[in-house]
Amino acid sequence: MRTFKNTAKRPIALNSIDKSTQIIHTLLGLITFVDMQSTFNLEQKLAEWVYQWLIQIGISEEKALWVKLFLLLGVLMFLVWAIAFISRRIVQSSIKAYSQRVHQPLLNTLVENQTFKYLTRIIPLLFAMISMPIVLHGFEQIVDPAQTIIGLLMIITVNQFVQSVLKFIKVLLLSSDALKDKPIAAYVQVGNIVFNILSVLVAISLITDRSILSLLTAVGAMSAALLLIFKDTLAGLAASVRISSSDMLRNGDWIEFSKYGADGTVMDINLVSVKVRNFDNTYTTVPTSAFTADAFKNWRGMEESDGRRIKRSVTISQHSVGFASTEMIEKFKKHTLLATYIEEKLKDISQHNERVSKEGRGISRNLTNLGLFRVYLRNYLAERADINKDMTLLVRQLAPSENGVPMEIYCFSKIKAWVEFENIQSDIFDHVFASIKDFGLEIFENPSDKSFSRLLKMSENSDS
Repeated sequence: MRTFKNTAKRPIALNSIDKSTQIIHTLLGLITFVDMQSTFNLEQKLAEWVYQWLIQIGISEEKALWVKLFLLLGVLMFLVWAIAFISRRIVQSSIKAYSQRVHQPLLNTLVENQTFKYLTRIIPLLFAMISMPIVLHGFEQIVDPAQTIIGLLMIITVNQFVQSVLKFIKVLLLSSDALKDKPIAAYVQVGNIVFNILSVLVAISLITDRSILSLLTAVGAMSAALLLIFKDTLAGLAASVRISSSDMLRNGDWIEFSKYGADGTVMDINLVSVKVRNFDNTYTTVPTSAFTADAFKNWRGMEESDGRRIKRSVTISQHSVGFASTEMIEKFKKHTLLATYIEEKLKDISQHNERVSKEGRGISRNLTNLGLFRVYLRNYLAERADINKDMTLLVRQLAPSENGVPMEIYCFSKIKAWVEFENIQSDIFDHVFASIKDFGLEIFENPSDKSFSRLLKMSENSDS
């Protein structure tokens, strides 16, 4: 059986915790309004009184120590609960009620992240750790293990508190107009990883009773393995730094990344991946490092410019292209979009043809229906108020193919919003399709089943 020395006259030493007592006394004085030093003195006097009283009534020293231990543990549990309850009531409840009353978004964020909840948990744990030498007096061999367990709980709580603070910092920075489009989430994740590593090192140091420097030396020796483990994380960190420094990507950018099927708005940029909400409201996750390794399209330049490009062509059947007749020319001389052009062009053609006739060599010129249509479209676009005339505006022919002659419209809309832009583009080509017949032109289209049926019927009628 274990023997116990007589400790009735032995004072309980508090010298080793005086400094910590002063610190926690200050904190609790601000947060819980509890006089900790008085509490420690009360615990010490209670422990000595209980022990002396048990000895006086004839209980053995061993049993007296055990009875005192359980009694003080009960008192400690009550005090820890009381401190936690008071701090929670004063801090959490007051701040939560205040945030609901004033409707401050940042304060609400702190409450939602449970920042104050984790903060108030630290105080009772500190009190319990410092009280261990008093409560376990006579059982010194279990003081260190008990303080180690409480220390580990404190490390977990402090880690949770710091993580919630980092989340708050992320929200705070993203609420700034200057930083809302930056990859803040990636840097916050780096902070999370660094503090998690520090927390693990402190926990190992506490358990093994080794200095953090010696643990860091051991970590350095394992650097190759750590690099392999955190390969993707380090690649993401390097990519995030490059994306931020080169301003390649921001939150809210419209991007196309065909390799990963992403076509939509960037919602979040973190250390490992970039979250993209596609236009069909699905989400695509792209590795952050892919944005520095592969090609993708960012439409931010268009959104920041003065116009959005319209680049579309219509294919005209070649057999409908020809010289403009006198009737057509006279008709379009009265059209406001072509009158000036026809007048100047006829004058130029007349001078050229007279010179050809006089010299007896060269080729006479004439207006064509395709040329008139091209100028008509250019002038039509120039008259539209929703087309930016300060940017490139042209109507051109592309290389002819077996399908006909492509006529391409190339201009920039002043309005860049998707729905309005598509309406403007549709209005333009509605007018193209409706007006092309006035110039004697036809749009090429592949024959349909009705076309073949019509040909077959005509063939049968001719045979009969």
